[in-house]
Amino acid sequence: MKKYLRYLGPLLVTGIFVLAVYLLYHKLKSYSIEEIRDSAERISHARILLSILLMAVNYIILVGYDWLALKAIHKTLPLSRVGLVSFVGQAVSYNFGALLGGTSVRYRFYSSWGFTIPEIVRLVLMLAVTFWMGALGLCGLIFLISPPVIPDELLAKMPMTDVRILGAILLLVACSYLILCCLVRKPVHIFGKEFVFPSPRIAFAQALVAGLDLIAAAACMYVLLPPDMGISFVDFLPSYLMAQVAVVLTHIPGGVGIFELVIIHLTHTTEVQTVFAAVLLFRLIYFILPLILAALLLAVYEICQRRDVLRDAGRWLSVLSHSISAYMTFAAGVLLLARSLWPAGGMGLLPDMAEHMPEALVAAGQLMTALAGAALLFVAYGLERRQARAFQLAATFLCLGGVGTLLYGFSWLTAGMVGVVLLTICLARRRFYRSSFFWDERLPTNWLVAALGVLALGMSAGWALHHAGWHKADFLGTTTPGMAVRVALNFVAILVGLLCSWAWRTLRRNRRSLDKRI
Repeated sequence: MKKYLRYLGPLLVTGIFVLAVYLLYHKLKSYSIEEIRDSAERISHARILLSILLMAVNYIILVGYDWLALKAIHKTLPLSRVGLVSFVGQAVSYNFGALLGGTSVRYRFYSSWGFTIPEIVRLVLMLAVTFWMGALGLCGLIFLISPPVIPDELLAKMPMTDVRILGAILLLVACSYLILCCLVRKPVHIFGKEFVFPSPRIAFAQALVAGLDLIAAAACMYVLLPPDMGISFVDFLPSYLMAQVAVVLTHIPGGVGIFELVIIHLTHTTEVQTVFAAVLLFRLIYFILPLILAALLLAVYEICQRRDVLRDAGRWLSVLSHSISAYMTFAAGVLLLARSLWPAGGMGLLPDMAEHMPEALVAAGQLMTALAGAALLFVAYGLERRQARAFQLAATFLCLGGVGTLLYGFSWLTAGMVGVVLLTICLARRRFYRSSFFWDERLPTNWLVAALGVLALGMSAGWALHHAGWHKADFLGTTTPGMAVRVALNFVAILVGLLCSWAWRTLRRNRRSLDKRI
């Protein structure tokens, strides 16, 4: 029975994810991809720059999480190391989830600095406590001061109709933690585990840092919304807080589907496509950009190490090269898949060059982009296993993906991001030395679910964005195939490639098993 229970968590998360995508599709099915693209292009450069600035401020505030957690467990580290582990840990956690990426990254950092496993567990626990202190306290305060408008269908299912009562309860829970930190100074044993409350000064600092973090993150997205929507920041803040809480509770990597659904549902606007476009841009600024900067940080370290600069100070970072390379490669696969779903062009930053290129070349570039993205989702696991052949495959597919995006209407921005990932893994080349091959091994359930989930999401997104174009394209005739047909053919090619490679893998494993018996 126990061996089946371990699959319950991933199945539950997958079910929630599929439900969220289905509900999000129903919210957006009446809008075309051109309308969403136009909404994104209407966001001014000034608001984008302001959002990037708020993102930088927010990530500086996030350093306080690790700093206070270290103080709570009576450990000290230089501020440079605390800033590094906070930045890399948060960037990975936001994109891949705390359980899948953030916690493992912090474990690798802190264990290499001599921290014991109990100390790391206590530190990670304090990080979670800090977040919930800020989320519950800020939600309670907002609900009391400026109660948000809850949709009638959601309010009907709540045990109370007055949101201020819920706010008082949430604020009371947050204040109870502060009171316990002031009164209880001895270790408390809960379920056989010892828990020590931090000092009152640290507890109040936790509430302040977490509150500032959530306000700055909400402001980072709020500035991307059109000013004429009539939504004040105080009205938007509860929606953002609820979306973040939903993401944390569901454990879906990056909160894909959940975050968008909650924001759209609670924003109370008829301009759904405008809010969705703002969320997409927010993901690029707040999630993808820091992840790329984390990869650049690793690349700079590798360059400095080869030049014998900062070798002693940065030796501890080398243990993370393969893991960060794996996460970056997985993210590059997601990016390439997403790019293959979007119409050809320079993403609004350059004139659309697709119309000046042969249709066959554009279609070939789109197919290369999609296939390379799908392959990278699985190859990334081999990098986590430090395998040489996985490095060769990753470099090959990254090159193919970069070339494909350039053929696909000269999408130089996507090609540049893929190039950064390629540079990162090439500089960490010596970390991949194992002769084994990941495709001959048993892939972990979490990695397999994540890869297949991304493919399923891509297929769903392709259908949601382009299904209206099926009747406009002559699939078997001589007319130029539209986006709907091209996207469908791309995913058919991906599924055929995946089935063929899986059959080849099964044959190889059966042959090895037969050889061992003989």
